[in-house]
Amino acid sequence: MAKNRRKGTDEQEPDFKKVRKARRRRRFFVRLLILAVVIAVGALVIKNWEALQPGTLIAKINSVLAGENGDGFPMDISGSQILHMETADGYTVLVSDTYVTMVNGNGTEVMRRAHAFSQPQLRTAGKYVLLAECGGKRLQLETVAKTVLNLSTDYDILTAAVHKNGNIAVVTAPEQGYNAAVTVYSAGGERIYHRQSSSLVADVAFSPSGNELALITVEAAEGALSSAIKVVSLHSSDSAPLYTYRESDTLLCRLQYLSDSLIAAVGDTTVWMYRPKRDTCQVYRLTDGEMQAFAIGDDSVVTVTAPYGSTAGGNVTYIKPDGSAEFTAAVEGTVRDIAVSGNSYALLTSSHLYQVTGKGIVGSRVMTTDGSRVSVSGNRVLVLGLQNLSKYTAPSRLNEVE
Repeated sequence: MAKNRRKGTDEQEPDFKKVRKARRRRRFFVRLLILAVVIAVGALVIKNWEALQPGTLIAKINSVLAGENGDGFPMDISGSQILHMETADGYTVLVSDTYVTMVNGNGTEVMRRAHAFSQPQLRTAGKYVLLAECGGKRLQLETVAKTVLNLSTDYDILTAAVHKNGNIAVVTAPEQGYNAAVTVYSAGGERIYHRQSSSLVADVAFSPSGNELALITVEAAEGALSSAIKVVSLHSSDSAPLYTYRESDTLLCRLQYLSDSLIAAVGDTTVWMYRPKRDTCQVYRLTDGEMQAFAIGDDSVVTVTAPYGSTAGGNVTYIKPDGSAEFTAAVEGTVRDIAVSGNSYALLTSSHLYQVTGKGIVGSRVMTTDGSRVSVSGNRVLVLGLQNLSKYTAPSRLNEVE
């Protein structure tokens, strides 16, 4: 009997070993699965880090609570003097003489913050909204979630720019024998770049990477004006510009990077398409009247001109990256404002709302009420009137009626 019992025990021992191996195998695979989940969650958090920031989450919650699914258009703005209107991160940004506010796509105010700037300049990039006090010394950097930075400069501000990473470039008035100074600050207020200029700096723009700045400089010599585009590196100790292009008898006022490192600059009588690395600049000259309005898109510039001495009617011209005009077409009414989303432009006149693309004027709407400003985001167009902010679908046919 004892012999049989020992035999039975010996036969069970291999089964116990199999069970232990199976358990170890299961524990290994469970640990491997947990590790894979941790890695996947970590990668997801890194990829969506910006969206998971507390401020961003709060802004999303507030947007939903404020009526993300409602429709607040037309939005009452009576009693407010709106000075600027732009888009930022899908929101419409309105700057009055006392506040900056952001409105979602359904006409609900999701952010309002006070300012005390007498001449506020508005710049946007990504989620950032920059207010600069032209002729003053204060800057205010905002997002829909919070006030990111309040900053004071030592000298009066001439113009400013903001990058999508939150860096700010500020052009200030003359100091110590120079005609201007350019300073770059991080979103945290740290000064990361500074240079002085012997020429007046009319505008500044960040390159898409944020590693370079493009400047418009203006000089007067022997009774003639000359303008130049200078590109400088933010990470070089060399004070000399990386690239420079200059022409006389022209006055540039605004510039912006397009794709492929192309810089578009607009002046009173010319539009430049400058490629610094190739040292080539294609110049389109406005010969059909006086500039009334312009906007710079992703890969194009649209100008609106009217005959000298007249503000009613005029021509809209779509300028391509090679500096040539894709088309020129006539528009009716007095020009009020122009805005762009990508390469689709919304042009507002006293009588019409036009949609302009590279194919021409693809649609127009007869406006029964006069507006003063326009913004566009995708197919949504907002028109600012005397008492209301109204939403329209970008016109797709000519002479649509409200």
